Amino acid sequence: MAILLTGGAGKTSIRVASLLQDAKVPFLLASRRGQAAAPEGMPAVKFDWLNPSSYDDPFKYRFPEQEKISAVYLISPEIPDPPPPMNAFIDLAVEKHQVKRFVLLAGNSVEKGSHHVGKVWQHLVDIGVEYCVVRATWFMERMSEQEHLTTIKNEDKFYTACGDGKAPFISAIDIAAVAFHALTDKAPQHCDYRLLGPELLSYDEIGVKLSNGLGRKIEHVRLSAEDNVQRYIEAGFPEQYAALLTRLETMTAQGTEERMNSDVEKVTGRPPITFDDWVQLHKSAWR
Repeated sequence: MAILLTGGAGKTSIRVASLLQDAKVPFLLASRRGQAAAPEGMPAVKFDWLNPSSYDDPFKYRFPEQEKISAVYLISPEIPDPPPPMNAFIDLAVEKHQVKRFVLLAGNSVEKGSHHVGKVWQHLVDIGVEYCVVRATWFMERMSEQEHLTTIKNEDKFYTACGDGKAPFISAIDIAAVAFHALTDKAPQHCDYRLLGPELLSYDEIGVKLSNGLGRKIEHVRLSAEDNVQRYIEAGFPEQYAALLTRLETMTAQGTEERMNSDVEKVTGRPPITFDDWVQLHKSAWR
C-alpha cells in the first residue's frame, strides 16, 4: 500500500505526510512544483490538475519496496469548476491503475452532488469506489499561513466580512489526523465527516484570543462584502477566488457555520485542539 497526496505543498497534505512518515506508510506528494516544494526527506512528483498529461506521473514513481498507490488524498485546485479535471483523474486512477480508495477534502457547506467538489463526491459514489469526504469549517491556519498572516504581523489587524458570525474553527492538525485514518484504516470507507473545532468563536473573539496569546492587541476589522473582495484582489488573490472567499464569509455572518459535533474525537480518539492551545503552538508565525 502507498498513498498519493495531491495538494502536496498545502496545509493538510504536508501534515498527513508527516503522520504517514511516522507510521512508516509509503507516500508520495504531488504538486505543480514537485520535489522543489516538498520538505526534505519527503518524496514528491510534479502534478498539475490542469495538465492531463501529468496524471500518469505519480504512478510511474518507484517506491522502495515496489508498493503501488492504492489510496489518494484529493485537494481541489483553486479554479471555478474543479470537478471536470478531478473526475477525469479519478477515472484514470481507478481504470488504469486500480486505485481503490479516495479521501476528499471539502468545505463545510458542500453536500453530495451540490456545488464545487460536491460533484466529485457524487462521482465517487457513482463509480463505486471506497471514499471518505472530510468537510472542514474555517481553518485556524487562516491566521498563521494564509490570508491574515501578513496583516496580523505588520498591522496587528485582520479583515473579514464575517461580522458577528461564529464558527467552530479547526486546525489543519486535526483535519490531517482524520484524513490519515480515512486513508489507512483497513475497514472499507463509505463515509463523510464534518470536521469542527471544540468551540464556537466570532472573529472578534479570535482577535481577543490572539491578543492574549501574543501579548499585543490584535484587532478584527469588519468589512463590507464589496470592500472585502477588493482587499483580497489587492493582496494578489484571483478575482473569482476573492469573490468565493467573501461569499463564504458573508454566509458565516448569516450563521451558516454555527454547529458543533464530535466527529474529530470519534475518528481520532481525542478532542480537537482549542484555539488558545493552537496559538501557543504557532506563536513564532507572527513575530
